[in-house]
Amino acid sequence: MKIALILGCWGRDKEGFISCPGITNEILDLTKNSSRNVKIKDYLDSHFRIFDRPLYNNVHTAVYNVQEKFSEKGDPVISQIKFRYIEEFCANHNRCGLFLRLELKEEV
Repeated sequence: MKIALILGCWGRDKEGFISCPGITNEILDLTKNSSRNVKIKDYLDSHFRIFDRPLYNNVHTAVYNVQEKFSEKGDPVISQIKFRYIEEFCANHNRCGLFLRLELKEEV
C-alpha cells in the first residue's frame, strides 16, 4: 500500500453555478519509512492528528511547516516550483474549504 498526503478542496457551487468542482492533489508520498518520512509523519500526527482525521484548519500552515522543518539544503521535501503551486492553490481555493489528509492507495 502507498501512503499519500493529499491536499484538496470541497469545491463551490452557488445557485447552480459551479466555480470549482472540488479537487484533490497528491503532494507527498510518505510510503517509504525513510528517516525524513518518519519524522514528517510523527510531526503531522503529533501536531495535527492527521492519522485520526483530516485537517480542515491551518492547512497551509501544516504544509509550510513540513517544508520548512524537514527540507535540507539542496533536498527540499517538495520542489520549490511545486511548493509555489501549492501555496497558490491554498490562496485560490481557500473559499472552497481546504483539507489535508492521508490516503492509502494500491501500488501499481
